Amino acid sequence: MALLHLGDWCSGLHSVREGLNSLNRKARSGCASANAQSMFQDMTTAQAEAYLFEWPESERLKKVLHGDSPKLDQCYTMPGVKVDSTLSDAVAISAKQFFNKTISRPDVPLNEDSLRQLIADGHLRAAVNLTAALLTTMQQGVGMAGQPSKNTLQSLRIWACRFQMLMALKLYTLLNDELLPFEELDAPDLYFQYYPTAYIDGRKGSLVPFTLRLIHAESLRFTPYPWATTKRIDVLEDNVQKVIKSLKERELPAEQLDIWKQRLLAVQKMRARTLFFLKEYSTSMSLYNRIAAQEDDEGRRLTVKLMLARMALSIGSEKEAERYFKDVTSLCGDQLQLYKALRCIFYGSYAQAYEHLQKIASVAEKNPKVINNTAVCFLYIGRPADALSVLSSGNDVPNEPTCINFVSIAELATCDVKQRREELFLNNAERFPDMFDPLVLKLSST
Repeated sequence: MALLHLGDWCSGLHSVREGLNSLNRKARSGCASANAQSMFQDMTTAQAEAYLFEWPESERLKKVLHGDSPKLDQCYTMPGVKVDSTLSDAVAISAKQFFNKTISRPDVPLNEDSLRQLIADGHLRAAVNLTAALLTTMQQGVGMAGQPSKNTLQSLRIWACRFQMLMALKLYTLLNDELLPFEELDAPDLYFQYYPTAYIDGRKGSLVPFTLRLIHAESLRFTPYPWATTKRIDVLEDNVQKVIKSLKERELPAEQLDIWKQRLLAVQKMRARTLFFLKEYSTSMSLYNRIAAQEDDEGRRLTVKLMLARMALSIGSEKEAERYFKDVTSLCGDQLQLYKALRCIFYGSYAQAYEHLQKIASVAEKNPKVINNTAVCFLYIGRPADALSVLSSGNDVPNEPTCINFVSIAELATCDVKQRREELFLNNAERFPDMFDPLVLKLSST
């Protein structure tokens, strides 16, 4: 029987929602238009959002700008898509192969609105394919790595979104290969100052989205040299601190400063996440504690504390887990009951865990963690049929951990395992995102 999934204890993956938010900001600001009013609105929006792109000048940029005869026509950053094949849709392939069923997928035009739609629907593989097509129109497609091309706010925004999705899909080798041309994100042609005629308002800062900088730093976790991640994080944190200092000295609006403080917290969380990945558990958890202390928002602070409690449980530290448990007793009812259930499961008290989960049964249909853990409790108190029923009762599309548990428990609870697996797949085939892996359902033609 496969290992049962009890829920996500500590995720190290970046959400692609930041990329979607970035695209949404662009949609709100409007695309370049032929009429003067739209152009003026775009310029006004760019000026209003200029603080988001503030960044200290790199030594490479200073050397070019302050030389005796600055040359501003050289290409330094020359990225390109590394694969000439599209990512396949395993759900659609399995539906056709095993059931001769055709799955309908969105047929979208070649633009950023389509990219937003695919990401929102969870079709990340199709979205990655779309980014390749979009980058091809910008002369940064397959075979263009190392060839001169123009880096723009739009192209870098597409790259940032692509990299986040590659990380979410765990395509780490491709991710790091495509990041190579960006070096350390300090090349002169990645700054507004390098294009004085294009940005006539004297705009300064970096064209690189902050989300790309986060991915660039953390991507090294998935190489043979994971400790190199900490060096990039050091540089990233130092530069963010410099931006915050500059904003304070210029007495810019508090809202702008708050956004950069949140970015600093994001960098610090990435450091803590990386240290945990490197099995520096004590250092990681100490840093998370400091992060929690810096959080002004009570909800976010409790979220960090709850994560610390889960981390303590995951590494078997009962004493630490109990300490953090005391910190989260002010959580709202549903969150607290779920945590208590996870705590009981950790200690093997499945009957007691089930009692806690019953108190939040009303949210079970919408919460995969509640569904999964209720099923686990049923299984270990000797009620596998009920466990299978719970896993089948959710209204939402089941995720991969839920499907893994479904298959494992079905092998214990029923004789028609193959039929139950096929029913689960067919009932959700049209709703499964293309990043879902049908292999977890052990489908077969025999």
